[in-house]
Amino acid sequence: MGLELAGILEGRLLDSHTLFNVAITLTDYRSSEYYDVARRVRDIAFEYVLRLPSGIPVILTNVIATGGPSGFAEEHWQAVCGLARDRKCHLYSATLDCEPDEQVRRMALPSRRAHKKLLSPTIMPELRQTRSLFDDGADYRNTFDNSGNDPHATAVEIASWVRATLPL
Repeated sequence: MGLELAGILEGRLLDSHTLFNVAITLTDYRSSEYYDVARRVRDIAFEYVLRLPSGIPVILTNVIATGGPSGFAEEHWQAVCGLARDRKCHLYSATLDCEPDEQVRRMALPSRRAHKKLLSPTIMPELRQTRSLFDDGADYRNTFDNSGNDPHATAVEIASWVRATLPL
């Protein structure tokens, strides 16, 4: 969906797996080395985002949820907010949600393995109960239920919302 949105908005996609797969591949997940590598890769990527012309939208994907054991999600969100400030641009938060059964179905899709995404659908009910998504600091926020949508339809919906909220 992020790639679709980047195409519609003529922007760049910097998805969370592009950022964090280096750490996932080279270190033990959630180890101190993992977070060190994740921060370094993010810092390099954000440095290059700042070199882009300000009119080029950058689409970032991630799950920012409270309640994780490390606090890294909150820290990462603050880095995203800082990036928006440094670019002097508005920060839009488009939260995607879907029916729990649909989320479990999607998590089992084989295509997720290639992107090193979470594959165990059995963990979702617990995560839905123990964590909450947040986007404090975003200039614009909206939640989109994509239960019945394909990625392109969801991207069109988000792009329409972004265009409708663009400051004059």
